[in-house]
Amino acid sequence: MGHKLEQNKVVNSRTDFFYYTFRNILLFGIPLLIVSGLVLFHLSLHSSATNSSISSSDDLTISIYSACTLSNVINNEHNTVVNVGTYQEDIGKTTITTLCNDSNGYSVYANGFSNNELGNNKLVDPASPLNGIETGLSTNGPTSAWAMKLNNIENDPSSTPPVIEQSYNNVYGLVPNSWVRVASLPAVTTDMSQGSSFTTTYSVYASSSQYAGTYKGQIKYILTHPHSSNGAIIRNFETAFIMAGKNIAYQDDNGSYYAMQDIDGNICNSITYTGEITATQLVDTRDNKLYWVAKLADGHCWMTQNLDFDIVADEQDSTKMKVLTSEDTDLTDHSLTKAYSQANGYSYNSATGVTTWTPASSARTINSTGSTVTDWVNSNTVPYSASITNNAGTDHYSLGNYYNWTAAIASNNSSTLTNDTLNNIQNNPKNSVCPKGWRLPTISNQSETIVGSTNEFARLNYLYNNNSSSSYTGLGTSPLYFILNGSLYSNKVIPGTTMNYFSSTVYNNTKIYYLEFYNGVLNTSTQWTREFGRGIRCLAR
Repeated sequence: MGHKLEQNKVVNSRTDFFYYTFRNILLFGIPLLIVSGLVLFHLSLHSSATNSSISSSDDLTISIYSACTLSNVINNEHNTVVNVGTYQEDIGKTTITTLCNDSNGYSVYANGFSNNELGNNKLVDPASPLNGIETGLSTNGPTSAWAMKLNNIENDPSSTPPVIEQSYNNVYGLVPNSWVRVASLPAVTTDMSQGSSFTTTYSVYASSSQYAGTYKGQIKYILTHPHSSNGAIIRNFETAFIMAGKNIAYQDDNGSYYAMQDIDGNICNSITYTGEITATQLVDTRDNKLYWVAKLADGHCWMTQNLDFDIVADEQDSTKMKVLTSEDTDLTDHSLTKAYSQANGYSYNSATGVTTWTPASSARTINSTGSTVTDWVNSNTVPYSASITNNAGTDHYSLGNYYNWTAAIASNNSSTLTNDTLNNIQNNPKNSVCPKGWRLPTISNQSETIVGSTNEFARLNYLYNNNSSSSYTGLGTSPLYFILNGSLYSNKVIPGTTMNYFSSTVYNNTKIYYLEFYNGVLNTSTQWTREFGRGIRCLAR
C-alpha cells in the first residue's frame, strides 16, 4: 500500500548525494537560492589485539554530511535612478560566498525571474508591464537594455576564487532566461571556513524613448554539487524541481517532498540519465501518499511502486463520489465525447481550463483483509478499485490497489472504446487515474529496440531484462520493482504468482493490452478482459 507522509522516512541509498535548501538573491530584489546536499563519506577505523591465539577487530563507520550553501548575501533592493539617454553600470554590488566541503566541487546557476515568472529576463514596470526593458548590451541607441556581470574578489586571502564563465567574467553578459551556469569550482578539496567568493553587479541603459517608471527584475541563483564539466547535467529530481521554480509540497521530521502533480515533461527531460539511477519520493497531493519515482534508461520518469489511490466518497455526503479535477488528476481530454462525455461524469470549464470527473455513485474502492473481495463487480460501466489491507509489502514492493480498466482510464463507462489502437496509439484514451502530469503506459506495434519506442513495457524489458520472454527478474528488481501482484476477478484475488499491469491501449470492445507474467511466460503485449483488477504504474507525461 502507499504510505502516509507521517509514516514514512525518505531513505535513498541509490544516489550519492541530495540537493536541499535554497534562498533568493534580490536585484531590485534579487533572490538567492541555496541548495545544500548530502554526500556520504566512510571512515573505517580498525583496532586489533593479538597474541598467539586471539585476534579481534572493531569497525567504525562515520558519515560526514556535506554542507554546501550560498551565503554572505543581504536581501536588499539595489535602487538607482537612470536618466533617459544614459548608460549606468556597476549598479549594486552583492558578494556571494559559497561554502562547500564536497571535494567534487560545485556549480552556480542563474536564471531571470520577473513578474513572478521563472525564465523572464526583463525589467518590468508593474504599473505598465508591456513597457519592459529587455536584457542586452546596448550602451546607446534606440533600444533600452540591462545586463549582469560577475567578478572574482582579488587579493582576498580568505577566499578561493571560483571559475567565472567567460561571458560574465568581468564583462557584462545577457541575463539568462533559463538556468545557465555562471560560476563553478572544479573537483578540489575546499575549506569550509575559507569559502569561495565572487561579486555580482548590473548595468542599465535607458533609451531616450523609454517610458518613465520604476522597473524591477530579479535573478535567482542556485548552487549544485558535485561540479560537472557539462553544465547541462542535472542528476536528481530535487535540483530539477528547484530549477523549475517548484516548492516543497510537504515537510516533516522525516524529510521534504515535492508533489507528483508538479512534475512535467520539462522537469523529467532536464534530468540527465547517466547510468546511475536517480530516485526520490514524491507526494500525491490527493491523499498525501508517497511514491518512489526514478528516471530510467528509456528516458522516462516512472513510478517504481504501484499506484495506491482510492476512489472515495465525498466527505460531506457519502452518497456522492469525490470529484477529481485536471488540477490534481490526469484529465487532459475534455472532449466530452465517448468515455469522457458528460454522461460519464465529465464537465469542462472553458474559462478556467479545468476538467472535472465525478465517478459514478456506484463507484468505490473496496477494502478487503483477504483474498475474497465481496463487493467487487466485474464491470466495464462502473469504475472499481480494491485495497487489500493485509498487504505485507512496503516501499517499492507495495501491492497498491487493483483497478478495473474503466477506473484506470478515469471513466464511468469504457465500453464505448471498441477499436484496436495497437497500430495507432493516438486513439488511446487520454485520461487516467494517475496524478496530474502522469499517465498510463502505452503498448504499440513499434519495435522495442527503437529509442523512444511507444511500446513502453517492451522497451523496459529490452533495456533491463535482456528482452526475456520467460523471466521477469530484470523487471522485478532495482530500479523497476515490478511485483507479482496477481489480479482480481469475480470477488477473488488470484494469488500473487502472476504479474499484471494495465496499459492505455485498446484491443477490442471487451479487452485491452497489458503486461503479464504468467506460468513462466513474460508477455509485454498480451490482451484479455478489461474487467480484471490489475495494477497501475504511471510515467510522467
